[in-house]
Amino acid sequence: MHKLSYRLILALGLMSGVVSALAQDKTAGPYGTAHFSSYGDIESLKTLKVVWDFNFSDPKTVGIVFNNLAALMKATTEFGPRDFDPLKVVIVSHGPEVVLWAKQNYAKYKDIVDRAASFAQQGVKFEVCRNDAAALGFKPEDLHGFVTVIPAGPYALTYWQNKGYALMAIGATAPTKPITEFNKADIKAQ
Repeated sequence: MHKLSYRLILALGLMSGVVSALAQDKTAGPYGTAHFSSYGDIESLKTLKVVWDFNFSDPKTVGIVFNNLAALMKATTEFGPRDFDPLKVVIVSHGPEVVLWAKQNYAKYKDIVDRAASFAQQGVKFEVCRNDAAALGFKPEDLHGFVTVIPAGPYALTYWQNKGYALMAIGATAPTKPITEFNKADIKAQ
């Protein structure tokens, strides 16, 4: 009887462990529970360098993508790297959103432009494709002072990537013609 009790207790104990494990799996889901982790070797990078591809059929999309930029800047501040110059960002604007940078459209896009100017004060470089600006009727003097007009968007993207900058295309749409239904009213009268 003693051996039977021992086996029964052992079997019940094992079943209890299985039932407990099954209960845990149901609350944790079939794949367990995620955990938070940053990158242990982040300091070895010294500087995160990114070139952002802006080519949006709807200029207002830039305001949404700025949330991604803000998240990148915040994460760098919180988690590193912590070198003297931990983050370098260049934004290359070479699509219909170029109308944002025109002084004549400031009232319409004030919130986005002010946010961009704030990012520029924090060290983000804004570059605008000369070809797209011209296709939209704008010369360098028509654009806000925190942007730099560069020869061509693809040229700039290639340049920065060859300088070791990672390409970030979050939100960039498929290549589009400079004038879209979203920016027709914003181009410079010719």
